[in-house]
Amino acid sequence: MIKELAWDTNLFQRRIGELIPVAQGSSYIKDVLKKAKKDGFQYLICKVKSQDTSFINLLESSGFYLTDIGVILAIKTDAFFQETERRDLKMKESIRIATHQDMPELKKMIKSLFLESRFYNDPFFTRDEADRLFEAWIENSVKGEAADIVFFIPRIGLITCRTKGKNSGEILLVGVRKNHRGKGFGTLLVSAAMQWFEAQNSKLVAVRTQLKNIGAINFYLALGFFPKSHDIVLGKIL
Repeated sequence: MIKELAWDTNLFQRRIGELIPVAQGSSYIKDVLKKAKKDGFQYLICKVKSQDTSFINLLESSGFYLTDIGVILAIKTDAFFQETERRDLKMKESIRIATHQDMPELKKMIKSLFLESRFYNDPFFTRDEADRLFEAWIENSVKGEAADIVFFIPRIGLITCRTKGKNSGEILLVGVRKNHRGKGFGTLLVSAAMQWFEAQNSKLVAVRTQLKNIGAINFYLALGFFPKSHDIVLGKIL
């Protein structure tokens, strides 16, 4: 079956959907793709487990291509503060909760932070479209729609967070401008997030990054995060 991704469709003004596998077999995929094209879809993604190689091969033989491999890392809140020095954020005037007044700088900054994401590397999306997606994403995050809170260090970096289910949380985006990396700002942002998660009674916090982003993976591992799972995203232009 095809699930329309309404937010993506509205943003890009092109009908985008997600293939939700309910069966396997080349005839099933062929029928689904035929119906999707008839219904006006121009692009599909499909998220699969890496161990499902037969289905991955089937999708690839049907014209899907690899667009992203994600690694999900996680850490228990109390374990984070055992691994990392607890920081007194009241003494850190440089970090604050982002508001609407910060939007111009946030939108300018975010376009340079996530160039490893699939949107900047998938041939379906232009560079301008990827920029617009992240601009909309950070705006919705500050509004409380895409995230619950955004911590922000002016001219340096940001992190967006939300609670997820009972006693768990998720870091959605975290980025530091290239010329400020390796100076502790990323750790400061994650520390701010973890203190916020602790206050929300979130016991386990997860974050997703790209497998190819070795720097980000090593950053999280150094903070005590552990690999939890991974996923594969394939795309198809119709």
